[in-house]
Amino acid sequence: MSKTTEHILKTGMTIGNDYIDCDYPYDEYIQKINRLKGILSVPTKTWEEQELIQYIVDNTTDFDTMDIDDLGNIYITKGKAEYYPCFVAHLDSVHERVDMVVKEELLPNAQGQKMPAFKAYERDTGEPTGIGGDDKAGVFICLELLRELDTCKIFLPVAEETGCHGSKEADEDFFKDVGYALQFDSTENDTMSLSLMGVKLFKENSEFINKTKDVILEHGITEWLNHPYTDTMMLKKKFDFSCLNFAAGYYNYHTKNEYVIIEDVFNALTLGLKVTNILGENKYKYKSKPTNHFNLF
Repeated sequence: MSKTTEHILKTGMTIGNDYIDCDYPYDEYIQKINRLKGILSVPTKTWEEQELIQYIVDNTTDFDTMDIDDLGNIYITKGKAEYYPCFVAHLDSVHERVDMVVKEELLPNAQGQKMPAFKAYERDTGEPTGIGGDDKAGVFICLELLRELDTCKIFLPVAEETGCHGSKEADEDFFKDVGYALQFDSTENDTMSLSLMGVKLFKENSEFINKTKDVILEHGITEWLNHPYTDTMMLKKKFDFSCLNFAAGYYNYHTKNEYVIIEDVFNALTLGLKVTNILGENKYKYKSKPTNHFNLF
């Protein structure tokens, strides 16, 4: 548990009040919290992502190029590299677009600890409504990685929830110089994808996973699973770079009681930074083959 969370639990302070001891300087931490809450507060639904797209356009500045295709997929490039790390999260959610208020509460993480969290409620009725952490938490992580790294690419596709339509039509030229992709669209704080609908994201015992396995385990990612689809499945089918899909800190996804544990989101951000620093600006080639079996250890 971080010093930030310990302080909140001991004092009952809400996030943003007074100084909270954490890994970031006070001003930077508060800015990050506000950006997370801001993104989570924007309603989005499959094929109705325009408000979130505009929010990202209006609030993202630290890049070289940003392009939006006819579907609404966002492509961002920062810096110059022979091969780029690429960070991925989808823009849509399954929830209806409603006027909502995002509130701070103490809610259980995967280990049963009550932790500071964001949860959404309809403004008019006060009833819970899905916050869309799946995958706005991932969008936040990707955009924070963009802020913190000198060189990277960001891919934010539309319409993942109904069949990865955005990533299915992704601009192939954008990915020609991608060395590997990290997506943040797995649940809670301890899961990641080995494969997606049988499509392997990386080769076991490869340099790619051998370099990163220890730091992934150190971050508490203990459930390595065969998941249903998300966008890295489509990217893996189309391209020859290795991928990972990490937990993004959202809980009870696809329900009105969905919530986001703040510390889990920040831990996912830290993990993304560490993995990227280990892998560097290199190409980790792997052409996937469908499988139902994966012997990692």
